[in-house]
Amino acid sequence: MGATCALVVSSCAVGPDTGPGLVPAGDGGGNQSPASSSAVPQIPALQKPRNELDWRECGSRVARDYSTSAPSGVTIECATLPSPIDPDRPGDTVDVALTRARVADTPADAAPLVLTSGSDLPSSRTLLLLAGGAGKKLLTSNPVVAVDRRGIERSGALDCLTRDERSTIRNNGLGGGSSDTSARLTRLSAAASTASDGCTETLSPNQLHFGISYAASDLESLRERWGVDRLGLIGVGEGSDVVIAYTAQYGGRTGRIILDTPTPFGANARDTGANEATGVQAALRTFAQRCSSLPSCAFGANGTQTMQSVLDKGRDGQLGGMSDTDALTAITTALALAPNSPDGINSVASAVAAADRGDTRALSGFADDAASLRESDGQLVAACNDVSGPIGQNEIPGLATTWSKQNPLTGNNSALSLGRCLGWASTPTVNPPNSYPVPPLLLNGTGDSINGGNGISTVNTVLTKAGADSVSVTWEGLGYSVLARSDCAADAVSDYIKQAPLSGPSERGCPT
Repeated sequence: MGATCALVVSSCAVGPDTGPGLVPAGDGGGNQSPASSSAVPQIPALQKPRNELDWRECGSRVARDYSTSAPSGVTIECATLPSPIDPDRPGDTVDVALTRARVADTPADAAPLVLTSGSDLPSSRTLLLLAGGAGKKLLTSNPVVAVDRRGIERSGALDCLTRDERSTIRNNGLGGGSSDTSARLTRLSAAASTASDGCTETLSPNQLHFGISYAASDLESLRERWGVDRLGLIGVGEGSDVVIAYTAQYGGRTGRIILDTPTPFGANARDTGANEATGVQAALRTFAQRCSSLPSCAFGANGTQTMQSVLDKGRDGQLGGMSDTDALTAITTALALAPNSPDGINSVASAVAAADRGDTRALSGFADDAASLRESDGQLVAACNDVSGPIGQNEIPGLATTWSKQNPLTGNNSALSLGRCLGWASTPTVNPPNSYPVPPLLLNGTGDSINGGNGISTVNTVLTKAGADSVSVTWEGLGYSVLARSDCAADAVSDYIKQAPLSGPSERGCPT
């Protein structure tokens, strides 16, 4: 993907005349990316459900579950959908949790958009982020329905690890009196192996029914229940893998494809880990730089050094019971969800700076929130089901050394995390689609602190091989989900929903 321009402007226009906000990307010499052809036939409009679900207001409860506030002026409703555990063997079902967001102006006959953030975060939490930010603009034209991934939180939360296994995996093997990488890996691999055995026994014969292909089948169950021909899909982060898998398995039933800061679909474990280490390191560096430009940044001018100091303290057992992995997950998750504002940035910086001084209360609270959002049994099972090209235990120490030199804050943790799925069976790889029924819209956030923003290059390759014409919109701000944070990107999505494919340049930039 070409480099994009980062401009600070006040508005955003989408279309052939991009105006001051949505900036066409080029090569710096005035050569814009080619525009999509006006001769391309328009894609059929999305449909209102013929058979609606039993929605009930649940905003206060969902917000309370996630220790956050319900978005102002937004109605949040919940429903459940029974979906076959194995679509090839109808019978046993899993109750999939659905969460809908709408506003007073949402047209009663509007087609819903379906949101998934895969195993990154519960999709219902991502929906609250979207509805409380720039994505709220989308609700004036379409309701958005989040589908929590099976096995996670409200979608039949799994419980198959012991307390010791959870703790060891959450800490990436830290403990036992040694912080040496090899010693950590030995402890981590032992916990991963026994966790695999326990979950296999608990979940049998369905232990391999939590990968992206089965998450995609839950979306198909929703389409069938609604009685619509196609779904408009929004995949955020790892949720983009679910959307691509749905398109591969169910072809023409995809009516819109929005991939928001996608992970590298189909990449092997090593490449996925390397992408994450590099991308999250870049996000943390941007965080420190943005904070240092504020008049009252708790970091001062040395944010990266402060974060490194905190991680070192965690590794050495000097962080109030938090490990280095706990601290890093706390920082990245808090940054992913923090308001896109000086106060939001400084709130995370203040917690890190206080922990470096010995006051770990705020960072510990972030760590607890992060564990509940990202470290559940169901998320581990889903991640291990999805592993492609698993790596050998003997390869991890070398990767830890190399990646740590390249990415001091994230490299060791990303390498060790590869050990979480050692000994686990994985589902067959989902092949990418051979074609796409609709040109996808890609949003990419370079400051994503959950996955990093590097997955889009792999996804672009996947799309190119399938002959798909896509439009890419880049945003250089901080946080999880471009759609949740950029008014300009939300406008692009709104136009795309109304009339796909988008006209105008194929590569664009939104202001930070």
